[in-house]
Amino acid sequence: MTHTNHIIFQVAGAVTVGLLSACATQQKDIVLLEAGVSHELAQFRKEHFGQVKYYLFFSIPESKQEPVKGRAAIRLSLKEKLPVIIDFRGEASQIASVVLNGEQVPYEVRNEHIIIPADRSKVGENEVNIAFTPADQSLNRRDEFLYTLLVPDRARTAFPCFDQPDMKSLFTLALEVPVEWQAVTNGAIGKTDTISVPGRKIISFKETEPLSTYLFAFTAGKFIRETYTRDGREISIYHRETEPKKIAQCPDIASEVFDALAWLEDYTAVPYPFAKYDLIILPGFQFGGMEHTGATFYTDRRMFLNENPTLNEQLSRSALIAHETAHMWFGDYVTMKWFDDVWTKEVFANYFASQIVEPLYPNINHALNFMQDYIPPAYSEDRTAGANPIKQDLDNLRNAGLVYGNIIYDKSPVVLEMLIKKMGKEAFRKGIQEYLKTYAYGNATWEGLITILDKYTDDDLATWSHIWVNEKGMPEITASVVGDSLVVSQNDPFDRGLNWPQDLSFLIVPKNGDPEEISVSLGRNSNSIRKELKKLPKEECFIIPNTDGKGYGFFRLNKADAEACAAYLPACKDELLRGSILITLYENLLNGTISPTSYMEAMLDYLPKENNSLLFSAALGYIGNCQRLYPADTALLEKTLWQIVTASSVPQHRLQAFRSYRSIVQSPEAVASLYDLWKKEQAPAGCSLSENDYIGLSYILALHLPEQADEIINTQLSRITNPDRKREYQFISPSVSPHKEVRDSVFASLLVAENRRIEPWASAALANLNHRLRQEGAIKYIRPALEAMQEVQRTGDIFFPTAWVRALLSGHTSPEARAEVDAFFTDHPDYPPMLANKIRQQADHLYRLKHR
Repeated sequence: MTHTNHIIFQVAGAVTVGLLSACATQQKDIVLLEAGVSHELAQFRKEHFGQVKYYLFFSIPESKQEPVKGRAAIRLSLKEKLPVIIDFRGEASQIASVVLNGEQVPYEVRNEHIIIPADRSKVGENEVNIAFTPADQSLNRRDEFLYTLLVPDRARTAFPCFDQPDMKSLFTLALEVPVEWQAVTNGAIGKTDTISVPGRKIISFKETEPLSTYLFAFTAGKFIRETYTRDGREISIYHRETEPKKIAQCPDIASEVFDALAWLEDYTAVPYPFAKYDLIILPGFQFGGMEHTGATFYTDRRMFLNENPTLNEQLSRSALIAHETAHMWFGDYVTMKWFDDVWTKEVFANYFASQIVEPLYPNINHALNFMQDYIPPAYSEDRTAGANPIKQDLDNLRNAGLVYGNIIYDKSPVVLEMLIKKMGKEAFRKGIQEYLKTYAYGNATWEGLITILDKYTDDDLATWSHIWVNEKGMPEITASVVGDSLVVSQNDPFDRGLNWPQDLSFLIVPKNGDPEEISVSLGRNSNSIRKELKKLPKEECFIIPNTDGKGYGFFRLNKADAEACAAYLPACKDELLRGSILITLYENLLNGTISPTSYMEAMLDYLPKENNSLLFSAALGYIGNCQRLYPADTALLEKTLWQIVTASSVPQHRLQAFRSYRSIVQSPEAVASLYDLWKKEQAPAGCSLSENDYIGLSYILALHLPEQADEIINTQLSRITNPDRKREYQFISPSVSPHKEVRDSVFASLLVAENRRIEPWASAALANLNHRLRQEGAIKYIRPALEAMQEVQRTGDIFFPTAWVRALLSGHTSPEARAEVDAFFTDHPDYPPMLANKIRQQADHLYRLKHR
């Protein structure tokens, strides 16, 4: 398209807004008014609309049954008289009035837009005033509080706006709330009026810095506020926690925020770019966190740790805080232009989080932690038929939520680490500082960043980037000793002939004698490389691939090497190498190189000897997955885990082993033992159990002991005192009912969008309905739950489609379950590809089992 494109607008009759190509041979009318925000509409508005400011007001009743009322004043400048196309996802009845430049104007609500005709606008500044009733979808209304969550394109459900990331705007907000409520938003409080409306107060907030609509947020309700200061900077934490030991963690949380801010200011050479940093810890929040400037939201599940938390839980909280704080620079200060580049904010948030956390935990192996954090979850999607590139095509923001997943969160930091190695850390840092300076308070693309980074290296970053960023999947890598050399080959599992350039390391281990480490560099123009060995093995040897854990791909082992690696694992002194072997062995289990029986035997021999908490946790997870996917007699597994629970010298290993034991337990004796300790609330010696542990145990026991299920659930409910957690338990617990009609009723209720509003609760209930112990009777849920996926996407937040289908399918291992998925895709040959990928990713295990 060229600058000669023009708008056609018709007020009478049907409204048509389109772009008409000037090219005579390729005339194409692109409809701007399709539902959602099309890329064409976004580009048109970015070109023609400017200087946008929002003045918003919401009146919030105390009762969530009463509607919220809103008013929006939107100021914008126009280069010429044009139709004003405002996004609003709601019915026409939700719009009370539309006033443009002081006059009532005709308008139409169509396909999630409010359209004002061009003849009513003017060149220069215009002001649109709209009175409306927002939908509750993104207001997340609960008893005693609410909060907005508008990423990626949900701002238009809460108020009329230009809902695209590259139209950064200034926001000024006022809220009318019950007098005893508090409220937080991106801007600081300007003034509070407790007189104008009896029993209510109006809180007016100061104007924000330039923000994309998805970053605008507010919360209001009954909260406790804790305030902390360091070096002249103040942070407030708002929460609803009632347990004193959890509230006592607030100073530690604030301290880690201060640490992250200081680290990022030093690294970027950019002072914190926003007026304040407050955080709100919310019960049942859908995400781990959300990086709203000045009002960052976190989930209570990740922030308030149980007593005697495991190292993984501590690291997880620290990384989460660092991740969201990094977003203040990467995502908020500089924002992607379009959501196809959303990964450019997530890759920096995750990568820098790993760096920020390092000084907080000086005694752990951070290279190991990086590998364990990112590579296994990336493989979990990249190995599947639903694999997608890091950067995905996106035609309309209504599909932007489907861009999110482990590929952008976990594969991208691994790729970024490769990039930094190519450039050098200091050159990369200089490039990042230039990037932030160039796009301050603006929008950028990955290509724009690569152009800047290219100045600081002689490498061809653009070509290297294409294979890692724009292509899906990962290489399958094999290695063998041929004559006097190590031969390493890679192939493309999708048969595109792609080669992934990367540096790899291998260990040649002879039966007797010293191992030899070999490094090779695979290039983008070759699928094989041969490297001469310094010491030719005179006897039988085996190969351990990816010894430094920095390679990315499926390292296929032959049967002999697989068995040798498993035998080598317990005696290996190198923590990073043990971690890499764990990952490689598990991937080979899934790909059929290792039998489940031999894999489980090797892992149960290794587990009790592992003292590194990161590796112990990883191994427990792999063992649990092996038992879930390839069910076998649990006698040895139960015995091994219980010995760790009762005898391990590492307290957190006892707790982790207990949680794993609880999830896999099968024998009547073990179930009876669990019931006894739950009933007496008497944890095994040296194993500290939290309220959440007992809640999880009650669900498992209800599934195992149907005749006692009602008594178990009622007793556990009576033990819970926090009102938010009590409501959560009341929602989830019917899903473990022994009564088929109750479970069917729960499932039917989950098919209604209103009942899925608190998404973690809905996911937990669906997972219980499809638990491995109930999978035979739950086959009937698979098809209707898959049929609901498009509505789940439309009405849920960004991670919910994946959470929904994972909860649905992860407990199933039968051919009948696979047949249900096959039948679904047969009946829907043109199913939306991005949503289909989410299903295929979570159904992957069903197809791997098929080949056993």
